[in-house]
Amino acid sequence: MPAANANVSDHSGTISCPLCGEPLPASAIECSKCDWVKGYRHREPVTQGTGRDITAVVLSGVPGLGHVFKGHIGMGVAYLVGTCLILFFVGAVGMVAMGFQLLLLPLYWIWVMAHAFLVPDLNKPEPAK
Repeated sequence: MPAANANVSDHSGTISCPLCGEPLPASAIECSKCDWVKGYRHREPVTQGTGRDITAVVLSGVPGLGHVFKGHIGMGVAYLVGTCLILFFVGAVGMVAMGFQLLLLPLYWIWVMAHAFLVPDLNKPEPAK
């Protein structure tokens, strides 16, 4: 039956390299014989949407407010102004395009909502210590 920790050597204070088996000091961050580095095959935890992300999506019913909520004020104002321009041009082109441009509005709104969900939260409150 294999040992619980196969990387720990019998010599105290040393470990073996998980790739090549070379003995390394316990504090080693890389192997001098191969290309192993500390953290190899260690995945970062995947974060799921938080309540603040969902709130940003709901606020993006008015494009730009979700971005402002998350601290991206310039981007939020740009989305708000862009939406006003898009609505103006959709109305102006409406006579020519027979209404097909109206199909683009939901796609734009979905994009703004998805971006508000995915953009990093600059106003995230610090966890209590």
